[in-house]
Amino acid sequence: MTQPLLALDIGSTKVACAVGLPHEQGPGFDMLGTSLVPYATVAASWLSDPLMVGRAVEQALDQAAGAGDCHRALVALNHPLLRSEAVDAMVTLADEPVTVRAQDVDRLRKAALTQALGMDREPLHVELLRASGNGFEGVRDPRGLAATRLRGTFHVLSMPIAARRALVQAVESAGVEVDRMVPTLRAVLAASTDETTAQGRVLVVDIGGVSAEAGLFVEGCLERSATLAWGGLTLAISIAETLQVTMEQAIAWSLEGTACRKREVRTAVEGHWQALREAIAVLLDGQPQPDRILVSGRGSLMDGFVEWIERSTGIPAGLTRNPRTSRLGDVAQQVGLTPAIGLLEMGSRAAGASGPKSQRLVDRLIGRTRTILTEYF
Repeated sequence: MTQPLLALDIGSTKVACAVGLPHEQGPGFDMLGTSLVPYATVAASWLSDPLMVGRAVEQALDQAAGAGDCHRALVALNHPLLRSEAVDAMVTLADEPVTVRAQDVDRLRKAALTQALGMDREPLHVELLRASGNGFEGVRDPRGLAATRLRGTFHVLSMPIAARRALVQAVESAGVEVDRMVPTLRAVLAASTDETTAQGRVLVVDIGGVSAEAGLFVEGCLERSATLAWGGLTLAISIAETLQVTMEQAIAWSLEGTACRKREVRTAVEGHWQALREAIAVLLDGQPQPDRILVSGRGSLMDGFVEWIERSTGIPAGLTRNPRTSRLGDVAQQVGLTPAIGLLEMGSRAAGASGPKSQRLVDRLIGRTRTILTEYF
């Protein structure tokens, strides 16, 4: 029997949780319960209230009563100290060309991580962008090809060990284990139901509470990313300190964006947006223009933000909301739950991929095996 999936999106202002039951045949899932729990106090730090993780899980499971036990969770996160870099690595396979195996690619991956990670950091996301060897260049998946040496370029996204430890402890205190961690950018992309996003070039921009992230996806692979240590909450705190007003008033003014009547607010908003524009320019430097921009995060609800990013980049942009959240009238709730639902989309696809295979796929595997046996033996 298929077990339900538990997804958590842990941010700096809220914790979103979604529970779904994957279909036994193929991808897809049935939504069983959701919750969106804001932190009780405003703090300009990531995961300032770990107890909210347990509360979000409890509320979502209450809605999904009777669906079965959830012992493991898929977790999406953003963090102001995420670091992105491209890393080149090489491993020797043999003196004569041999078939590249999965364990060879894993060795190459470990060699890249040895170069990229410091003593205080752990990988959050590792993507093989291109590999080369004897007679092949720039392939995504070198398995099955022949080479004496294997070279590869990886995109490595790392996070502080202390942040990972704090997150694991918060999730385990809720009675579940972390099954997998992914960047919020990947969860947002998975939440988009447009099939073209998996084939084309997509820029995903996520504005959280204390960090803003942008990532370039090519055919579903995260090739480049950038993280800025500002978000909707840090902008509001800056406004509150500058104008000596309450946080409630500062948040309301910040959401007005560049349409706010206060000159100081407009200046602060424009300064933050300009920093994001410069980061996106660096990210896209030397790259073909993306087909579209997906905008997410509750900080992206500032008035005029989506229109500004479309106008400043010249790329069509839109706010990402999964259709499953359409029953929720509050746009902020829809946007806040989107990454958690994207995690369920990812988990259900993995569950479907591990299920029964079609006869056509079996025939293809048998045919490929025959070819290998004929060529090499």
